[in-house]
Amino acid sequence: MHRLVYFSNVSIELNFFAIEAMVEEAAERNRRMQISGALHYNGLNFLQVLEGPQEALTPLYLRIRKDARHSGVVKLANERIFARSYPDLGMKLCCGAPKRLGKPREATPREKDLPSMIDAFFGFGHATMLAGQR
Repeated sequence: MHRLVYFSNVSIELNFFAIEAMVEEAAERNRRMQISGALHYNGLNFLQVLEGPQEALTPLYLRIRKDARHSGVVKLANERIFARSYPDLGMKLCCGAPKRLGKPREATPREKDLPSMIDAFFGFGHATMLAGQR
């Protein structure tokens, strides 16, 4: 099981209704590939968490990088995990700042750095959706 997290800038032409439709479509596709996750949207940027088999995440990420609905894709994490933070297969849309701060389920050095990277990109004083927000 792997987790892949990336940040990107939303295309100016993309409206909220298009983002909702994109998430619904992704949720259906992700279920078939045994992928779960969340798309965080703050009005300007995406921060997406994808969890599942590495052989499914790699081609999905390559396709995501080429998607014209966003730009400036930066991979923040690509790591092995032992449990999903988002156990429900599919994709969930989260808007605004993550609401909970908590202790990560796994104490890998990369995970400890991820909340500070999220804060730096999003400008919030707290993070992490990886801490068990569902």
